[in-house]
Amino acid sequence: MPLTPADIRSKQFNTVRLRAGYNEDDVDVLLDRVEATLVGLQGGPRSGPPITAEEVEGAKFRTTRLSPGYDEEEVDHFLDVVAADLRAHGLVRPSEAAWPETARPLQAPQAPRNPRHHPGEAAPGPPPPPPNPMGPPPVPTGPPPAPSEPPPSARGGRPALRPEDIRNQQFSTTRLTTGYNEEEVDAFLDSAETTLEALLHGHSERAPLTAAQVDRVQFSTTRARPGYDPAQVDAFLDFLAQEFRHYEEAR
Repeated sequence: MPLTPADIRSKQFNTVRLRAGYNEDDVDVLLDRVEATLVGLQGGPRSGPPITAEEVEGAKFRTTRLSPGYDEEEVDHFLDVVAADLRAHGLVRPSEAAWPETARPLQAPQAPRNPRHHPGEAAPGPPPPPPNPMGPPPVPTGPPPAPSEPPPSARGGRPALRPEDIRNQQFSTTRLTTGYNEEEVDAFLDSAETTLEALLHGHSERAPLTAAQVDRVQFSTTRARPGYDPAQVDAFLDFLAQEFRHYEEAR
């Protein structure tokens, strides 16, 4: 199916924090041009020359490290789809870029290609516990209080949640809908990682957060600039609060 402006406007990418990613502003600017081109092709307003497949394929973005950026593999894959769509419209080379004399009729917007939550859809349920590729938890230096039952993350034979899982947690990024301020969420998850580390070693007095604080936390919201998907953040924080509450009740 041909792409529509709604597909571009609603597209979301996962955000990476601790490895290289594409600068979000750079990617968003390119996608804005693609959306404007598709609007013009479908009979809408035309502003400037249309973008071409070769321009999309040759796009270069600044990279980020230790700050949020779009997942490079996801962006590259989607831009391949965009370039193929532009070629189908005859928009191949910048030197030959011109609006067709007759634009095809407007189509009803398709559902976003990304199956994540969007306005008007039911919010997804809580995500499954994060994967734990690092093996069992480290042996504590002192004997922690023995819980009467495993924490929520370890029930059903799954590995218990570890601080590394919080550090590596990723959320989709919203562009034109309300999102949570990424820096505030990242700072809170840093405190959550420290808290779980202390709880695992039986040092609850060193934990900077409690389950109640996780339940009550609020973040600034963003619009017209990248922010974390609120439904995904809220679901993960609900899971995190359950985990902390288990350790607190076991004391």
